[in-house]
Amino acid sequence: MSVGWRRIALVMSALALAACAQRPPIADQSETRPPPPAPAEPQATIPDAREPSAESGATPAAPEAETAVRAALEQLGTPYRFGGNGPQGFDCSGLVRYSYGTAGLTLPRDTRQQRRLGQRVADPAQWRPGDLLFFTRSRGRALHVALFIGDGEFVHAPSSGGQVRIERVDAPHWQRRFVEARRVAGAGV
Repeated sequence: MSVGWRRIALVMSALALAACAQRPPIADQSETRPPPPAPAEPQATIPDAREPSAESGATPAAPEAETAVRAALEQLGTPYRFGGNGPQGFDCSGLVRYSYGTAGLTLPRDTRQQRRLGQRVADPAQWRPGDLLFFTRSRGRALHVALFIGDGEFVHAPSSGGQVRIERVDAPHWQRRFVEARRVAGAGV
C-alpha cells in the first residue's frame, strides 16, 4: 500500500512541477482594442454660425441651432451613460435633446423619433451647424444621432465607455454608417 501512495505522490509532484513550468497564456491580440482617443479640446471661440464664410457661401444657421451647438460643445468630455440626458452623462439622443433644450426647442428623447423631425438635407455642402446627422449601428437602422458643428465635424456621445467628443464625418467608420442629415432648427419644429 505504501508503494501505491508513493506513486500517487510522485505523479502529483510531477504534475505540479509541470504546471509551474508552463508559460502564462498570451492574450489574443486580435481582441484587444487600442485606448480610445483623447477627447478633442474645445475650441476657444466657436465661429458665429450665422455668419457664412466668404469662400463657402453657406447659408447661416438658425439661432437655435447655434445655441444647441454651443451647448453640446460645452459638454465635451462628459461620460456616456445609457439613457443619460444631463451633464452627469449622455447617450446620443440625450445630448441632442439637451442641447436643443437649451435653445428652447423640445425634441423627442428617442433617436428614431428625432429622425422624423424637420427637413432632410441631402447635399452635405448645404449642411449647417446644428443639423442632426444619423448613422447606422447595425442592420441599416439609424440608431445613432450627432450634431453637425461645421467644417466636416460633428459632436456626439459615442457609446459605453466613451465621452462626448468631436469626430469627422469623412472618417471611414462614419462614412460607412451615415444615413442622412436633417434640419430641425428653423424648420418649424
